[in-house]
This record gives sequence, C-alpha cells and structure tokens, in this order.
Amino acid sequence: MSKFTSCIKRYCSCRWRLCYACAIAFLLTQTLRVDLSMAFVCMLKTPNRTTEELNITANNHHCSGLNDHSPNQNYEGELEWSDTLQSNMLAGFFYGYVSTNILAGVLADKYGGKRVLGVSFLSASILTILHPSLSRISGYITLVLRILTGVALGSIFPGIQSLFGRWVPPEQISLFVGITLAGQILGNILGFSISGFLCVYGFDNGWGSIFYIFGGICLVFSCVWFYVVYDNPDVHPTISEEERSYLNKTITSEKEVKKIPWKPMLSSPALWAITFGLFAYGWTDLSFQTLLPLYMKEALNVKTTTNGLMSSAPSIGQIFALPLWGKLADVLRSKKCLSTRSVRVLFHTLSMLGSASLLIAIGFLRCDQTILISLLLFFSGIIMSFSSGSVFVNHNDIAPSYAGIVFGIANTFATTSGSISSLTTKALTPNGTQQEWQLVFALCAAICVCGAILYATMARGEIQEWARSDESGVSVHLKDTKREKTV
Repeated sequence: MSKFTSCIKRYCSCRWRLCYACAIAFLLTQTLRVDLSMAFVCMLKTPNRTTEELNITANNHHCSGLNDHSPNQNYEGELEWSDTLQSNMLAGFFYGYVSTNILAGVLADKYGGKRVLGVSFLSASILTILHPSLSRISGYITLVLRILTGVALGSIFPGIQSLFGRWVPPEQISLFVGITLAGQILGNILGFSISGFLCVYGFDNGWGSIFYIFGGICLVFSCVWFYVVYDNPDVHPTISEEERSYLNKTITSEKEVKKIPWKPMLSSPALWAITFGLFAYGWTDLSFQTLLPLYMKEALNVKTTTNGLMSSAPSIGQIFALPLWGKLADVLRSKKCLSTRSVRVLFHTLSMLGSASLLIAIGFLRCDQTILISLLLFFSGIIMSFSSGSVFVNHNDIAPSYAGIVFGIANTFATTSGSISSLTTKALTPNGTQQEWQLVFALCAAICVCGAILYATMARGEIQEWARSDESGVSVHLKDTKREKTV
C-alpha cells in the first residue's frame, strides 16, 4: 500500500470521521451560543444617549485620532427591553449551561454520548428557531429560551469528551481535542460575522433570519449526527476489523459505566488539578475574548472597526495553534520524550505564564500602538492553545472510563469564572481608565500563576486507582507505531 493511500485510509477512518463530526458540532453550537449577542444590534431600539455617556466617549482625548467619528449603522429595531433584562438574557445561557455539565457527563458515560449529544443538538436548534416568534410576545420568554438553550448545550463538552474516551487512542487524544476546539473558535468568528451580515441583508427584519438560519442548519446536523456517530467501535456497523482491533487494544475505557466511584473521584487531587487548571484557563480566555474589546474601547478609545479586527486576533491564533500543540503533545508522549504528567504540566504552565505576561504587557501599551497590541493578541491565542495538550485532555489520562463525568465536574466549576470575572472587572473599572484596567490584568495574571502552580502540584498522568475496573484492566496498551501507519 502506497504512503498516499495509507494516509487517505487513516484520515477517512471511523475515529477521524467522529473527530470531524465533533468539530462541526462545536462550530454550529457556538453559533447558537453567540447569536443573541449580535441579534441585539438589529432587534432592539437604540436608546437616546445621555450627556454622561457622551462625556465618557470623549475621554482619552490624546487618542482622538483613533476615534470612530463615522455614524453608527442604524437598524430598524422593533423591540424595547430594559438593560437589566438584556443582561439577564445574555447571562441566562450560562445559568442553564452550568446546570447540566455533570448530569450530561454521567448520562454520556452510562448510556453513550451519541444519544445525549444528539438530543442536545435537536433541542437547541428547535429552541433557536422559536426565538423570533416568541421574542415578539415577551422578552421574558426570550430569557426562558436562553436558559433552556444553555441547558441543552451544557452537555456538549462532557459528551464529546466521553465519546473521545471510547474512540480515540491515548497517543492521538490531544490532536483530536485541539481540532474540535479549533472548530469552536471558528464558530465564534463565523457566528459574529454572519450575524452582522444577516442583520443588514437578512429576512424577517434581519435579526429573525439569524435564528432561523443557524437553528435550521443545526437541526439538519442533528439528524446527520444520529446517522454517522456511534458510541464505541464495537457497535459501529461499517468499521473495519483492523481499526476495531487496534482501538480495542489501545483504549482501556469501559463501553458503558455501571457504577460511579463518587467519593474517591471527588477526593482525588487529579480531578481538582483539572478543575483549578480549567478555572484559570476560563478566566484568562474570557479576558482575551470578551474583556479586551471593552478595554480597548474604554481605556484606549480605539475605533470600532479597528477594535473588531484586533479582538479577533486571539481567535485566529488559536485556530492554527490548537491542533498544532495538540499534535506536539501526542508526539512527545508517544516517543517517550517526556512522561504524560510532564507534558500536561509543561503545556499548562506555558499557557498560563505566557498569557499572564502578555496581559501585563498589553495593559501598559499606548493607544497608538495598535499594531503591537494586535501582534501580542495574536500570540496570546497561540500561547493559550497549549491547553489542548494539558487540561482539556488530562481527564482521559486519569479516568478514560469516566472522562465525561470528570470533565463535567471540572467544567461546571470552571464556567463560573466567567460571571466572577465580569463582576470583578465591573467593580475594578468604575471609570474605565487604563490604570484601573491594569489592576484587572494583574488580577488575571495572578490567577494564571495560581492555576499553573496548583495544577503542577496536583496533576497526574496515569489512570487513577478509583478509575480502574476489571473489564478495562490496569494498564494502558501502548500504540504499535508501525501498525498506526496503516490503521
């Protein structure tokens, strides 16, 4: 068999097709997550600006050359909701999202990720399609829809991690996770950019088309998902015997979990290492993705168009770097250059300490250094992407049979970093000055350092005793490198 043919065979294998499906799932569900944020622009009536707001906009007169003096695009908003209701709508998604992570992990590990995720996609798409008609009735119905959408999509991360625990060999797990996370980042970019286009040129007053199109595409995908995805290699009807045999030899997780060791699991330092690591990552990611655009607007007074381009720089860096660092982590482990624990700790330390340094540096740059700020933001995305070889895959090292549950527990706590970070930022920046924002970045840097230290102290790289079972055995079968070239 030629090298080209074997390469095609590998990347068209059943486990790689699962990877592609999960990446698309992340992409599409991310558009459902951000659709309301952009729809607000064209669905709500623009309130009259107060004198106080005009004075705030006039701050930082030394950067006036960067101000956006062009008039804002006027949209024919048809709804009028209070600022409090709008804030609750945006936060409502996370209220629902946090509530189902652990439950979804339990269900996926017990009964299979295919059905759990398929029902989630189907439910979220239907709720999204209902937005235009029900939002015109009452804003409080929209709030309920957002909470329910969060409930539905809270199963995505744990469900996919559970599937990977049963489908992906240990030597490829970081690469697969990196690819799927890159799909999520791409969904964020496409979601905002396409929504902006639909606001102007879409049907149903612009904003309605956002929900119909994204919801409709996800509805079609949910049907495809049930057809192409299977819970484990043993139940896949078209998998080759060669690939099935290879996966059964390299993967030690149970096909279905019968009993969950809650007490030893929750008291395990390895689980809390992932939890603290994910919390620090979530706080930092929010700072780069959400808070920095606000910083550039308030403290640096960067014009809107430039701000948008600069704010997308971390995402662009992550799209390219997530699979790259994931592959590097797999190579270091498979070639035994470093132990699994050493790889996880090294990658998480690089991600956190590098991000902390860049945040501090960005906080001291002037508003006329937009090119340098953009470069640092791009590199921040590259640096943060080391996480694809650390906290986002470590649960598969320590408990492959309970990957969905462990990640669900860790992600539940990590998700709270979003609300805490937002509230803290609001408290520390009453005037929006650069000095106040430097305190915000210093706090984030301190959390990065603490997250790196706690993870390095408690992280483990081997299957924990409480995660072993008689069915799966006590040792992980290493990959046969020569066989992998053809499988």
